[in-house]
This record gives sequence, C-alpha cells and structure tokens, in this order.
Amino acid sequence: MAAGLSPRFETLLFVLGFALSLLFVMILLYRLWTWPLELASRPVAGGGFLIGRVLVAFIVTFYASRSTSFVLFSVLAYWKNLHRAEGEPASLPYVSILVPCFNESETIVPALESLLELDYPRYEIVVVNDGSTDDTLTKAQQFQGEFGGVSVRVFSKPNGGKWSALNFAMQRARSELLLCVDADSRLSSKAVRHLVARICRRGVAVVAGQVRVRNRANLITQIQALEYQMGNAVRMGQGLFGTVLVVPGPIGLFHRSAMEEVMVRHGRFPKVRDDLSGVGPYESDTFAEDFDLSLAILSLHGKTDYEPRAVSYTKAPESMFTLISQRYRWLRGSMQVLRKFVYRWQKGGEVPSGRLLCWLAVTYLPDMFISPLFSLAALGLLLITMAAPQAGGLMLAMMTGALLAQCCIAGFFLTIHDDNLKLLRVLPLYSLYDSVLLGSAWLISIFDEFRGVGMRW
Repeated sequence: MAAGLSPRFETLLFVLGFALSLLFVMILLYRLWTWPLELASRPVAGGGFLIGRVLVAFIVTFYASRSTSFVLFSVLAYWKNLHRAEGEPASLPYVSILVPCFNESETIVPALESLLELDYPRYEIVVVNDGSTDDTLTKAQQFQGEFGGVSVRVFSKPNGGKWSALNFAMQRARSELLLCVDADSRLSSKAVRHLVARICRRGVAVVAGQVRVRNRANLITQIQALEYQMGNAVRMGQGLFGTVLVVPGPIGLFHRSAMEEVMVRHGRFPKVRDDLSGVGPYESDTFAEDFDLSLAILSLHGKTDYEPRAVSYTKAPESMFTLISQRYRWLRGSMQVLRKFVYRWQKGGEVPSGRLLCWLAVTYLPDMFISPLFSLAALGLLLITMAAPQAGGLMLAMMTGALLAQCCIAGFFLTIHDDNLKLLRVLPLYSLYDSVLLGSAWLISIFDEFRGVGMRW
C-alpha cells in the first residue's frame, strides 16, 4: 500500500508528472501547429490534409487543456483537504444505510458483516430484497435484529429494479441522513464518520465516497482498479466546486431533504409514506440512477462533495463479456440521463447553474460523443503509421512521452488515495482497454439507444 509515503514525496511525484505533461503537450502542440504551415508552403499539400492537421491540433489542445485542468483542480482539492481536516460534529447524528439487493447470494453476507463492523455509534441498516430468485432473502434475514446501537431490518418486494428498491428503502428509513450502498460492496471502518463530518461541516446536500476495486485477480480487474482511481481523481476536482456529477451507487451520503426536494419538483412525492410502490427520488426511465439523482440535485442548485477517506470496496467484472455488459448499461443510462436533463431544462422547470453546465460541457459531452471516436481513430492511425519508419518513430516517441507523464500523474493519484502503486504496471495497456473494450460497449450502446432497444435491470 502507498500508506506511509510522505507529503513531500507525493508533491515531488506530482510536480514531476505535471512538468513532464507540460513538456510533452508543448512539444506535441508545436509540431501539430507547425506541420500545417509546412504543408501549406508546399504546392502538393492537399487542402483536406491541411484541414485535418488543424482539426487534430484543436482536438489535442482541448484534451491537453482539459487534462491539465483536471489535475490542477484535483491537487488543489487535495491540498485544501490536507490543511483543513474535517472535525466530527459534537453529536454524531443517526444514519440510515440503504442496501438494495437482487440475487446477491454470494455477497450479501460479507456485505452485511462489514456494515455491522463500522466504527460509528448509532445507525440502522435497511435491506430490501428486490424479488431475488436465489437465497439472498434467507441469508439477509439471518442478520435481522438489534446489535448494540445498530438495527438491521430486512424487507422484501416484487422485482422492480434497483431504483424501486432504493425508493422502497428510503420510505422506511428513520434518519435524515441516508447512506446508499451496493450489496456487493464493503465499507472501510471509518467511512461513515468521514462522510458525516463532511456533510455536517460543509453544508452540502450529498457527499460521495471513494470507490475502490477489491477483486484484482486478473488483468481486467487491475485495469479497472486503475480506471476507478483516475475517476476518483476527477471526482476530487469536481468536489472543489461542489459539483460532483456522479455520486456513485456503492457509497453516497444524502440529506433526505435534498431527495425530497427532487421528489416534490418532479411530482413524485408519495401520498402515503409506507406506500409499496417504488415512489421516490429515483426514477425508472434510466439505468444510471446514481447519475440521474446527482444531476437532479445539482440542477436544483444543491452541492455535492467528495470524501476520499470514506472507501467502498466494490466488486468489478472479471471477464470481458461482463465488463462490456456493465459499461453498456452505464453508457446507455448516461445518455438517457442527459436527454432527461435537456428536456427538463427546455421545459423551464429547472435552470442549472453555470458551473454545472461547464462541467457537463467538458466531461460528459466529449466523453460520450467525441472521445470514443477519437480513441478508435488514434488506434487506427497508430496501426497505419507503424508501417512507415519516420511516422512510426514519431508516433512511438509521442506515446512514450504521454505514457511517462501519465505514469507520474497516476502514481500521484494512487498515492493520495492510499492505493497500491503496483497498479502502474497495467498503465501501458490502459489506452488499448479504453479504445477497444470500452469503445465496443460505446458503439453497441449508441446503436441500441438510437434504435430504442429495451433494457432490463
């Protein structure tokens, strides 16, 4: 583990990575901007080829500026947290932990055991079995009862989807603070303490925790572990502005009042509190319910923050098929959420803040509609240019510079998240993973979304 590394080492690692990144970007941009001028001075230079060079230069400039900004925001947030440690409130409030589950026979027992071992004095665990066809309910009911200051209640309902199970659990929760987790996740001992300290001291509506992959048995899960930490780094930078776009399903602490405001504004407030329908802030028309609710709260000018010390150890897909299937659901769900966001904005019911629009414009819009094509094109260009010695050498030099900079920056973020630096071994394969595996899921999801193909949870 990276624990024990001094702040000086972390700072040195970042400075080195950032300096290499700037050097690489400056050299790359210089070449991209001077090549069109060189080509333009040649009589044989084609106009289309010249336009292509300029377009590539603009794209590289945008992504280089975006990446640099993300790194700077994340570092500023880290240093701010380092020098402004959150103190616990004088009286720790009661917390309700919501656990929706569907066919989680293998994970529900260790998940509930880990929740009962949390270092927090007063909380309840609300388990909702969403029509499982295995013995999930039987195993969960073994934990029902009182355990000191902890109450465990288990409910069962017909299958309706994760959104329905979360709404069902919320209706039965007793606390103002609602912690939503996944049934295959396990929380760090002090996770609730850190989340509560931040949500009480910062005056925010929601606090997201750090999601970390716990099953790192093969190459696919190790690459995902690195991917998750890079995503956590971006989430840290968004937290600096109170605009964490996605409060992840495995760990997110909500104020009930923020959820109820979404319910009221969207006309989904139940007339009866213990209604058995899935009425609540989560809706059925998307498969990215965490992104949907986060964006709804942000649209109502609520603030969302990030607490890296609160860790949820989640299980990642271990095969290519299950990974593509998971990302297919995430990508289609994200497209559905963005479409809902635009629709509500056009209706005039919600006027999003400028900071929210900016974050969406520089993250989800490029990542959903430009980055996959750019990655696939870059992969194809690499395969073509490797046949030409001069072009292949230039491409290899560019990739080496980018990889070196990525290695230093990734090492910095792994360090500040107290994760294993051995994950850097899979970094050379990350671009291939992103362009081929995730690109495949993106192509399928785009195709099916435009066709209107139905989905099941």
